[in-house]
Amino acid sequence: MNMIDLRHRIERIVGVSVTENTIDWSRWQELAGNNNRQIGTSVIVDGVRCWPWSYSEEYVNVWEIETGGLQDSESELIELLLQTAANQVRPAASDKDNEEAALLELGAWLRGQLNAETPEEVIPEHLIIKKRLAAACVPFLLSSENRTKPQIQYQKLNKLLKSYFGAELLLIPVEEHEWLILVGENQLEDLRQVSEESSEAERTMLGDLGQGVYELIANEWVGNFHISVAQPLIPERTLTEVTQLLRETLTLGKMFRVSEHIHLPWNFYLERLVYSIPDKQRKQFVARTEIGMTIFNDPETLSTLETFFQLDCNVSETAKRLYIHRNTLLYRMDKIKQETGLDVRSFKDAVLVKLTLLLYKVTKRK
Repeated sequence: MNMIDLRHRIERIVGVSVTENTIDWSRWQELAGNNNRQIGTSVIVDGVRCWPWSYSEEYVNVWEIETGGLQDSESELIELLLQTAANQVRPAASDKDNEEAALLELGAWLRGQLNAETPEEVIPEHLIIKKRLAAACVPFLLSSENRTKPQIQYQKLNKLLKSYFGAELLLIPVEEHEWLILVGENQLEDLRQVSEESSEAERTMLGDLGQGVYELIANEWVGNFHISVAQPLIPERTLTEVTQLLRETLTLGKMFRVSEHIHLPWNFYLERLVYSIPDKQRKQFVARTEIGMTIFNDPETLSTLETFFQLDCNVSETAKRLYIHRNTLLYRMDKIKQETGLDVRSFKDAVLVKLTLLLYKVTKRK
């Protein structure tokens, strides 16, 4: 079990939130005294109990819980669990164990930045994995919604992904059901084509890679998985920013495209804009359009509109995709016009219906 899984299980058992923090080594020496290198031996700082779970020459990773939230027996249990798990997170003799410990360390730093008001972008020097983050990588974010299914073990997932991509892969545990995957950019070299449409071709390749990862994992584990993919980056410079982007893309994908599992940031420009609008302004917009939101409660109408917009408002292609006669599709569009006063075959009206549909999905999700 890795430290992320252990932290979440402790939270469920004791019923309080466990937060992560990093304390400078010199400060920790002052606080812990002779016990400054004992895994799990806690100290109290300003009403917060801190348990160390890993050390470096410059800092200490700790878990924190307010002292009023625990009984003494629960505190002793956490200490025991950390000491028992110490060998799993302490750098060991082999390169494999060293890499896993370093990636757990990076994941802890990344979680702290994602929760910070002013996150850092450049990875600090004291993280020993930094030297492997200077080359361009393709980032994937994998999210599992299998809260009641058996958990995916880090070691098994890492082995599976390396069998697919090769050795140039780093698997960073972000949360209990969330992993950041960094794959060497050379994975794209054999697929790239130099042409005027190279940017679009690369985006298509990234989508195909995401689909490949999804199918690989779906064949091994039962459950619901989502993957977002971004364009190549230098991780040591923009890891926090791209992880935030991929998280937001997953949120938008689950909200606006519920039937899909591969979500690409460049497919959600309009959705991102709608999602950023404050709730009050959303409601005002919907009220002023005078479009009856009830039309979106009809599965047939909803499917028709989504397919029509997905296929660039092409009537013939939409009819083919829906396996209906063209005249049947035109009848449905006329029915929408009667109920809303808007003809989706008109560009202006189509834009308005599309925006209202997106707003409806945001409202329904909330």
